[in-house]
Amino acid sequence: MKLILFMLAALAAVEGATAMFEDQAGTYDWYRQHIGLVSSASFHPSKPRVCVATAQSVVGCLNLRDGSLVWRKALGSSTSSPAALLLPKSSSYVTVAEGYLRAFDLEGNLLWQRKVPGSTAVPSLAGLAASDDAQERILLLQDGELQLLDPSDGTVLGTEKVLSALAKPTKIAVGSGSRGFVIALNSGSSEAILVELQDPKLGRLGRKVEIESPLSLSDAVSASANTVAALSHDGKALCVTSVRGAESAVRFTCTQLSELVPELPASESFRVDGTSGGYVLFGNPGAALLAADEEGGLKLVKYFPAAISVSSEIRADNDAFFGVLEDSAAGGGIKLSVVRSSNGDVVQVESFPSPTPSERLVGPAPVFAPSGLVLGTFIRKKDKSMGFRALVSFRNGLTVLLQQGVIVWSRDESLASITDTLFVDLPAKQANGTALEAAGGLKIDFNTRLRYQILGAKVQLKLNSQAEAEEFLLLRGALSDKNTPFRDVNGFRKLLVALTSTGRLAALHNGDGRLLWSRSFSQDAMPTKLLPWRGYHDIQHSPEILLLRETQPGAYAAVLNAHTGEQLWHLPLTFGIAKVVPLHTPMHEGSAVQSVYLLVEQAEAATVEAEPVLRLLPDSLPSRKHVATSERSLHFFMQGHDSRTLAGYRLAAIEHSSGAVPAILSWQVHFADSVLAVAYRNPTEPIQSSVKVLSDRSIKYKYLNPNLLFVATGIANGVPSDSVAAGVDSLSNEVTVHLLDTVTGRILHRQSHLGARGPVTAVLTENAVLYYFRDIDTGRFVATSMELYDASPGRQFNVLDYLFNPNSTQPVSSLKPTPVEVQTQSFFSRLVPTAATVTRTEQGITAKQLLIVTNTDQVYALDRRWVDPRRPKKQKLTQDEMEEGLVPYQDTLPISPLSFATLDRQVLGIRGVNVEPTRLESTCLMFVHGVDLFYTRLAPAKGFDSLEDDFNYALLLAALVGLAGGAVILQYMAKQTSLNQKWKC
Repeated sequence: MKLILFMLAALAAVEGATAMFEDQAGTYDWYRQHIGLVSSASFHPSKPRVCVATAQSVVGCLNLRDGSLVWRKALGSSTSSPAALLLPKSSSYVTVAEGYLRAFDLEGNLLWQRKVPGSTAVPSLAGLAASDDAQERILLLQDGELQLLDPSDGTVLGTEKVLSALAKPTKIAVGSGSRGFVIALNSGSSEAILVELQDPKLGRLGRKVEIESPLSLSDAVSASANTVAALSHDGKALCVTSVRGAESAVRFTCTQLSELVPELPASESFRVDGTSGGYVLFGNPGAALLAADEEGGLKLVKYFPAAISVSSEIRADNDAFFGVLEDSAAGGGIKLSVVRSSNGDVVQVESFPSPTPSERLVGPAPVFAPSGLVLGTFIRKKDKSMGFRALVSFRNGLTVLLQQGVIVWSRDESLASITDTLFVDLPAKQANGTALEAAGGLKIDFNTRLRYQILGAKVQLKLNSQAEAEEFLLLRGALSDKNTPFRDVNGFRKLLVALTSTGRLAALHNGDGRLLWSRSFSQDAMPTKLLPWRGYHDIQHSPEILLLRETQPGAYAAVLNAHTGEQLWHLPLTFGIAKVVPLHTPMHEGSAVQSVYLLVEQAEAATVEAEPVLRLLPDSLPSRKHVATSERSLHFFMQGHDSRTLAGYRLAAIEHSSGAVPAILSWQVHFADSVLAVAYRNPTEPIQSSVKVLSDRSIKYKYLNPNLLFVATGIANGVPSDSVAAGVDSLSNEVTVHLLDTVTGRILHRQSHLGARGPVTAVLTENAVLYYFRDIDTGRFVATSMELYDASPGRQFNVLDYLFNPNSTQPVSSLKPTPVEVQTQSFFSRLVPTAATVTRTEQGITAKQLLIVTNTDQVYALDRRWVDPRRPKKQKLTQDEMEEGLVPYQDTLPISPLSFATLDRQVLGIRGVNVEPTRLESTCLMFVHGVDLFYTRLAPAKGFDSLEDDFNYALLLAALVGLAGGAVILQYMAKQTSLNQKWKC
């Protein structure tokens, strides 16, 4: 009897957990690590490492054997490639970015760092190679000051003001003569400075030599053993001078490229690289090897007409080589030629096939145009001879390692540059003609499913072995339907369409992040915006998406089938697009829902003050009628000619004929300081209730104005306080927030924070605003919460009106302003925010969470209760306050490790967070993209309307059977006890 009761109690105590266990990781989320678009790379001569710097301001090292990440570091929030230098003798990787010079070892450990003095001008970095009588040295040029540093600890060995008379020096080049020298110049200037090294052993800087040029010079500068060269600013001439025996002043001799290399086609981006005996001039296509004599004369050694990329020179076996990449004449692959720098002899030629993407390609085949080539050496295992390998980076984001005629490995980094994303529905399972193939899986029979349920019960009761736990994980993956390419009834499975800055449109399955199809665009036709276009109530039709190229030349609008990627139509545009204004009310055409957009034409510089002109998309009679019915609600705002002005516009009368639609200026606001941040509510955000019931049962009407705009103003970010004029210095430590109505331009509320500076991060949802700013005195970030309510006198709540009168729950009108009651409260924040958004569910019933992107590249889900401005400033709450869910006030917001929506992942360089509701009210989907990708499901109020996907039905059945059996046994025992008692009587 006791055993039965104990088993029943144990089964009754089993319930769902509210935290994620280790075996649940990866069930609803996936994570992809990237390094970014490679801009520069260096092979280590003896270790299997290649260190790279990327356009996403990331540096790191890859394993040469398989291309896996060994380590990586983000050097800042900028999107520019940092200057990087690999020093082979000390095995350190030196980088400079955002004011810091850092040195890492090949495992990613920081060796040292030092602050780089000077302004925000881009520094130039170079290295002096080690020799028999000299050590490695680092050269850094910043704001006209040339510094020589020791790579072991960053100690400054010498400095020289090389370009103090010129502004913004941008480029240095290093020669390797008998004493060594450095050339520095400013792009667009006709002057350069030559600095000799006084002592090669110590690397001390010596005398300066001024170099004049008859032509203005570009930043394409290089140096050989005894000469320096620079391209002219127009790119049509190469200027060279000898440095042997240079006096206090020398002069460049310029030669037209058409005379030097007649076969070389004209190009706007020539590159010149120094070799031990001359230079390599690259024009894409075409490359020329030039020899330079001691007087600075140039002679053509060899011309490579099909060259599409050229590497820098490397030294091996007391000789020098460089690589030339060409299109292969046969098979459409690529050919790598290794050329001796001294005489132009080709010492090795290898052909490689073109890289083949694994996903289905749609449209024109992608063009593999290389953006960089790095040559390295290795020792063959068979005969111990020297061989060459090459790392090639392509403009479409692909990076490959070429060696011995094969592609050893490749990395697709295009998804590290996602600029826009969109969730769309997958096709229905019974739909015909879908191009999305089902994921291969196992044929699951009844015995397998029964085995899975039994193992699940044992795992949950901690009665399993290690082998059974591993078998359970394998069966869970095999039985899961999250990766099937068809939509589900709950809306969990979606197609995630992503647009990248490399001109790639990719469709990913949100179940595991695999690519289903991709489409590539050329450099001059890359789209810049991705928008929804047309959806259908009929599940047999595929949704359609809109691609826009906003810049001229080549602006266009194109519509694609979201399931197949096929282009349906293409419309060239004769104007650039300054802003896209979506109509929040879609147009219904039969079973289709058509999105309508207003395209604001980009004004020319001469007419920047003119009122904007709008174009309708689609420009058809039904869409014009639809816009005409919504004319009074069509208002938009734009930033003025400076950072302190906002202007609001409304549409003029809509005509039935096609053509431009003029906009009329409605209002204009000039702020005292620069606009630091703006935020507005998503007009499609569902709102379940327009009232809030307080603890005393009173009713407050939410101020639900869809035209509400949050504006934060202050001194522009990055401007130091001492640069502000003395008369207005107090404003340098003040942030002012404004709540504006975008229809009338009326300021509804304004409040200032003294001793505050940007950056400002804000999010606006329903009638609530949350914004962050930096407090100067404490050095901490402050989160300020505001809630807005309708303060109209005499407004009473009536249940019948709420149920049957739709006007009682409609948003307020901007044309009939109402008084606004603002409740506000501030808190210190331990998190440093960089962006913010909010969760969104289908009906808006579920309590919202604020998603805060932190400077640690994570997303924190903040419960709105913690930033409720009505949090009472007392520790003991009344019963009514506890019933309302209020929390006692604390000056610092708490941090819960379990509240990070990105779990324990660091999504490097977060640029966007996309939240999509599902058909279940409790759940929404979140996709975070930056250099890395992360996807997961969110349930802000837990899964109150569904069971977990891995819910153990076998355990539930066992519990029910056990309870039923126990009930029968107890009933039998009760009867026996009663019968025995009666016999005793």
